[in-house]
Amino acid sequence: MDVHLLVYDLSRGLARQMSQSMLGFHLDAIYHTSIQLNGREYVYDGGIVAITPGSSHLGQPMERVFLGKTELPMVVIEEFLESLRPIFTAEAYDLWKHNCNNFSDSLAQFLLGKGIPEHIIKMPDAVLNSPMGRMLMPQLNQTIDSNRQNGSILGIQNNRSANDYSSSQQPTKQQAKVRLVHSSQELDDALEAANKSCAIVLFTSATCPPCRVISPVFDELSAEGGDKAAFIKVDVSQLTPLPGKNYPRATPTFITYLHGDKEKEWAGADPAALRGNVQLLLQMAWPRHPHEFLNLPSFSNSDAKPVLFSKVPPLIKLLGKMGLTANEPAVQGIKLFVEARGTQGAAAAILPNMSEVSTFVQNSIQSLPVEVLFTVVDLFRCGLVDARFSGYFAEERGHKTVLAILTFVNSHNECPYALRLVTLQMACNFFSTPLFPEEILRNEALRAPIIQLISSSFLDDSHNNVRVSASSLMFNLALFSNKARREKSADVLPEGDMVELVASVLEAIGQEESSPEALQGMLLALGNLLYCTPVDEIERGAECLVEMDPITQQTTLLVPNDDDPANAKAKTRKIIEEKSFTFDNSFWSHDINDKYYAHQEEVYNSLGEEFLDHNFEGYHTCIFAYGQTGSGKSYTMMGTPDQPGLIPRTCEDLFERIEAAQNETPNISYNVRVSYFEVYNEHVRDLLVPVVPHQPPYYLKIRESPTEGPYVKDLTEVPVRNLNEILRYMTMGDRSRTVASTRMNDTSSRSHAVFTIMLKQIHHDMETDETTERSSRIRLVDLAGSERAKATEATGQRLREGSNINKSLTTLGRVIGALADAKPGSRKRSKDVVPYRDSILTWLLKDSLGGNSKTAMIACIAPSDYEETLSTLRYADQAKRIRTRAIVNQDQISSAERDAQIVAMAEEIRVLQLSVSESRRREKDTKEQEEKLEEYQNHVATMQRMMEERSLVAEGKIRSLQTENEALRLHLKLALESLKNPIPAVTIKSPQPEGAEGETQGDRSAASGDKDDADDGESLYDDSDDTAYDSDVMEDSADDMQEYMRSLLSDLGMFRRKIGDDKERWVGENAALAGKVGV
Repeated sequence: MDVHLLVYDLSRGLARQMSQSMLGFHLDAIYHTSIQLNGREYVYDGGIVAITPGSSHLGQPMERVFLGKTELPMVVIEEFLESLRPIFTAEAYDLWKHNCNNFSDSLAQFLLGKGIPEHIIKMPDAVLNSPMGRMLMPQLNQTIDSNRQNGSILGIQNNRSANDYSSSQQPTKQQAKVRLVHSSQELDDALEAANKSCAIVLFTSATCPPCRVISPVFDELSAEGGDKAAFIKVDVSQLTPLPGKNYPRATPTFITYLHGDKEKEWAGADPAALRGNVQLLLQMAWPRHPHEFLNLPSFSNSDAKPVLFSKVPPLIKLLGKMGLTANEPAVQGIKLFVEARGTQGAAAAILPNMSEVSTFVQNSIQSLPVEVLFTVVDLFRCGLVDARFSGYFAEERGHKTVLAILTFVNSHNECPYALRLVTLQMACNFFSTPLFPEEILRNEALRAPIIQLISSSFLDDSHNNVRVSASSLMFNLALFSNKARREKSADVLPEGDMVELVASVLEAIGQEESSPEALQGMLLALGNLLYCTPVDEIERGAECLVEMDPITQQTTLLVPNDDDPANAKAKTRKIIEEKSFTFDNSFWSHDINDKYYAHQEEVYNSLGEEFLDHNFEGYHTCIFAYGQTGSGKSYTMMGTPDQPGLIPRTCEDLFERIEAAQNETPNISYNVRVSYFEVYNEHVRDLLVPVVPHQPPYYLKIRESPTEGPYVKDLTEVPVRNLNEILRYMTMGDRSRTVASTRMNDTSSRSHAVFTIMLKQIHHDMETDETTERSSRIRLVDLAGSERAKATEATGQRLREGSNINKSLTTLGRVIGALADAKPGSRKRSKDVVPYRDSILTWLLKDSLGGNSKTAMIACIAPSDYEETLSTLRYADQAKRIRTRAIVNQDQISSAERDAQIVAMAEEIRVLQLSVSESRRREKDTKEQEEKLEEYQNHVATMQRMMEERSLVAEGKIRSLQTENEALRLHLKLALESLKNPIPAVTIKSPQPEGAEGETQGDRSAASGDKDDADDGESLYDDSDDTAYDSDVMEDSADDMQEYMRSLLSDLGMFRRKIGDDKERWVGENAALAGKVGV
């Protein structure tokens, strides 16, 4: 359906002309909006009103905006509008905060996931922010308040046409459903149509004054009775009687009919008598549930409200824990919405962009750490308290947002306490709108994770709040399911889910010791879950349709009574007649007080004991139970601890016989092995292999042997030595078997189970020295029951299981029919082909059904269902005509044959021993080679390590020699520089003795004389300088230094040659070592 936004201008153009001068900014219009949908215009004016588009006094809209298309049905939309009625009332109308534009935005968000244009929503705020707007606000508010007294703000509701309606008004009184008849034939037809319930006929006349008084009361009662009774009004002046029909002529006269029979007749215009008789008639035709006669106000209260968690946490602190995620537009939108709702009320809260919220929540599941995720879920929970917010997610396509949260929490093994708690509270807030409960009860994909969340949360014994929240969620679910059951207005909780919830809450109640609040919530949830549940066959007084004669072994199926609603429908569809069948045995196990009642022991003595005799004789045997679900197949085959069935009794008798035989004849040895598998959805699963949690089951493959026929590959066969062991394996398999609850059976088998006992007897005759082996197989089959989806109310996985069950049972019936109709001695022809391969079950039972086996079929029938019982009896009648070809499975061995076998076995043993010896020798050689290889690898590793160490030492020496070489080069360079630039020599004067003073003075005089002669000469050295060097001495020193340098150079050359030799030697050793390692 197309969704349009109709935009009106309340100022009729004045806002466009004068807004700039008066308000200081341009305003196109004073916006008034509404939503056009399905040919109606929905507007908020003193309530939610639906009118003909454009028919109000506002005229035609100035703009018609296409918003999008919605796929939601009108029934859902009307329910959503009803949930908005408490929010959008005349008292809540606020021109500035809560007006028609807010309603249009909320409805658009629900229909399309997006609101109306933002400038329309923010128009009142823009006006209020201007000085002129604030001046006009008191006068405008006064006008709105005066209009509010008339029940309409803008006058739309007061000007509605006759075809318009207001969803805010209470529903109109139901119309009377009175049928007027004018002839006896019409009256008979009306009574015939009401023979399944009841009818009341008023014989009246147009000229009768009392009739005119009582007629309105009669019409009112017909409106209240609805479809539960037929109210017929007959004008006796126009009635044409038929021959043999005598109708009253006095008026007013009333006649009531119950299930087609006349109940009561009285005359007079007494309203009290009329009301009393009509109420009595309705109670007789539609009896009240036994629970309704009990004083249970907590469960019978039809106005009970769900538990909602509306407390808002400190948003600043909550958003602080989100970190940068708090800046997301969706988070801020929810924050503003929650704050406005908490401070100003729901009327002032504007929905955020719902599509952004949905995308943000789904992305947060993938991106945020699990420790922070609870903040997003808690904020989401706060928004779900509002019916508009939760209504959008109730109708979201695929419920992707809420399923993402539920699936994540259920799949997280170590879910944090805070995340689990807020998820439970979030799920409780689903029930703030009536749309979510209907979706939960209708949609298994949404219901299953909620039930899983409840069951797993009951197991949390360390947090009381988790169990309290889980019980609140279960209470909400049970409350709406109970309401739908009593009103018959919607889907109810399937019985399988009810059983799962009851089992979980009963276990939780038994273990609850620390929280009275949790215990109270669990008890209330359990009570609402079970209150007014449908009664079973015994409680509703169903008639037994089966009779058995234990003398003639005849079973008779009777025609059902019309009073039983379970079989009344069947009678209208076809002609039903009494049927009789004769079988080998007929066991009456319906009424325990009957003298012919057959106990489990009697069934075994007549059937199981005889078949065990055949097994000891060497025959294969098979016993299988067939029938409708809930007819007692599993009880017959397995029984209970107090009344064990065929399988445990057969096992007990088997080992008792083996023990007795061994005591009597010690030369007989026995070997017993067992296997247990199930056929589930056309797959074979080994029941003796434990199921690994959180992993898909492992299915086995079917193979066929030329001698043994079809068999299960890799099927576990365990030896058993006594009864306790075989019962232990049987119990292990029963726990692994797939069962579930349906409307027909709380513990319905969802698979076919096959328990097989392999018995081998070895008898050695001492006189003839011969050995005889007898091998026999006991197959005990517990078939899943045939079922109809309408009767079991199965959905989803249960429906798929039922489909596969019916497919395999249909194939079984075809196989039985083909085998029963086969002509004796006929050869295989196309028309004689038996469809074994059409089903895994029949393929595995091929030998048991039509081959080497003695087979018995136990037909379990329901005593109150005609059609299902007839179908089962027909199958059994066909099966009794099947003739199998059972032979004794025995091998007799003489002494010569045994000696030959011993020689052959000895030779085989010798060959095997040689093979083992050769294998051991090879193993020993391989081990020695591995040890040598390991030793050599260790040696190589040691050599490599030594080489690395020597290489490091050599590199260190080379670096040291290079350092010394550089130092010598520097020293030599300095020496050569000093030789090239020598320092001038200074002569040092030797000291003179005192006796030579005169000589010295003479010398001084001579020197003085010389000084005078040398005018321009100048002495280079001072004679008084004690530190002066002699030139001769300096020359000697230079010669010595040169000699020393030549010696150093010679040593350096020798050192270089030594380094070169060492290098060649090291390089040669490394090359040799590397070559050795490579070898």
